[in-house]
Amino acid sequence: MNILTRRLFLPALAAMLLFGTVGARAAAGGIQDDGAFFSEFAKVNAKGTINDVASRVHKDIAVQTFAEVPEDMKASVLHSDKAATNRGFSLWAEKLAREKGVNGVLILLVKQPAHLQVVVGTDTQRQAFTLTDRVTLIQRMLEQLRNKKNDDALIDAVNFISTTMNSHRNSGATSFGSKAHTSQQGGSSWLPTIGIVLLIWVGFSLVRGLFRAMSGGGGGAGGMGQPSYGGGGFMQNMMGSMFGAAAGMWMYDQFFGSHSSASSFGAESMDTTHHDAGFSGTDTDYTSSGGGFGDDSGGFGGGDSGGGDFGGGGDF
Repeated sequence: MNILTRRLFLPALAAMLLFGTVGARAAAGGIQDDGAFFSEFAKVNAKGTINDVASRVHKDIAVQTFAEVPEDMKASVLHSDKAATNRGFSLWAEKLAREKGVNGVLILLVKQPAHLQVVVGTDTQRQAFTLTDRVTLIQRMLEQLRNKKNDDALIDAVNFISTTMNSHRNSGATSFGSKAHTSQQGGSSWLPTIGIVLLIWVGFSLVRGLFRAMSGGGGGAGGMGQPSYGGGGFMQNMMGSMFGAAAGMWMYDQFFGSHSSASSFGAESMDTTHHDAGFSGTDTDYTSSGGGFGDDSGGFGGGDSGGGDFGGGGDF
C-alpha cells in the first residue's frame, strides 16, 4: 500500500508543480485596463489571442493602461523637456516589464498625457518580434488611437503580434528542420533502441519480482530471464511481461523525453520540428519606443540606445 501511495503521489506532485509553473507564467501576460481604454468585448476578444500566443509560442503579451501617470512616477516621467519626458516613459515602461516578468511584449497606454509605449524583451527581439516589428506596431496603434478607435487598436495590436510571432516561428522551423532531421538519422540513432530494450528488461524484472512476492515465491523459478512453470508461473510471467513492458516504456519516456513512444521502436524517429514547441528563450532585459496620440501630438522616433529607446516617444 505504501508503494502504491508513493507511485500515485509523486506523479500528482509533479503535475501540481507543472501546472503551478504554467499558471505563474500565464500571469505575466494579460490586460490590466486601469485607464478604462477598452470595452469589455474588446478585452475578451484580445485575451483569447493573448492566451493563444502564450500556449502556442510561449510568449507574453501584456497590456497595462493608466488614466494618468501615478503620483510616485510623475517626478521621473513628466518633465518640461520633451526628450527627458520620452526617456522617463521609456524607463517606466521597462520597469513595469521587469516587475511583471514579461517574456515578450508589453504595451503601456496613458490617457493624460496621451502616450503609447511598447516594450520588447531583448531575447524576444532576436527571434519572435523584432525592432522593425515594434515600429510597425506603434505606427498602427498610434493611427487608431488618434482616431479614437481604442478597441480597434487593442484587437489589431494583439492580432499583429500573434501573426508576426507565428511567421517568425514558422520560418525558423523551416530553416532548422532539415538539420534536425539529419541529426536524428546519424550514428546516435541506435541509442533510443538500446534504452527501450534495457528499460523493458528492468521493468519486467521489477514487476516479475512483485508478482513472485505476491504469490509467495511461485514455484521453482529459474535464473534471471528463465521462465517458471510451476505454481502459476505461466500467468506470473505473462502478467510480468505485459506490465514490465508498460513499465519499461513509461521509464523510457520519463528519462529520454516526453516525445518518445512505443510506436517509435524500430521506426524512424519523429522530427521534433513537427511539435509546437514555441520559442525557448526568456527575456532578462528590455528596450522600448513609443509616441504621443493627443490632438497636438506628432510622430514617434528614435532608435535603441543602451538599455532603452531614450530617443523614442512623440510630441504631447
